[in-house]
Amino acid sequence: MAKWEPQGTEMVKIEGLFPGPFSGPNTQKAYQAALGQFLVAFNRIDNEIRRIIVKLLGDQGRPDLWSSLRKDMYLKQVTNLQLIALGLEWFPALPYDRMSELNSTRNTLAHGHYDQDLFSDNFQIVGRETGKPTTIEDVKASIEEALDLVSEIDGVWAHIWFEPPSEG
Repeated sequence: MAKWEPQGTEMVKIEGLFPGPFSGPNTQKAYQAALGQFLVAFNRIDNEIRRIIVKLLGDQGRPDLWSSLRKDMYLKQVTNLQLIALGLEWFPALPYDRMSELNSTRNTLAHGHYDQDLFSDNFQIVGRETGKPTTIEDVKASIEEALDLVSEIDGVWAHIWFEPPSEG
């Protein structure tokens, strides 16, 4: 069997073939950390909505309704809470529209693929069809929005604890 030997002694030069140095992993690491923070805050909202619904149904003497609602996804739970709250004059107004909009951000971030330009810190989140240019600042703004909603939802508990549990 013949032994392979390199053809020629000249090395191939790649200098000048690329527009600049390759980008390091720092942007992806920052994105991963921000994504984790966002998802933790979003999941807190999702779970608090569910806890509030369970409490309100129990206070209204209808804990049995939870079995038909518990499998609903986040957007439906936001609607469930809004409908239950309509019958409670003391229940504080919540930003249901912002709560619903956050779900779109969550879906984009949780299901999208991180695609970074190899030569810069620019990246996009690629969904089923197209990519959406995104920055770490965009993700951090979504974290702030989620944390603001967590704070608003946490405030509901004071009303639940100190308002009469039923209106009758």
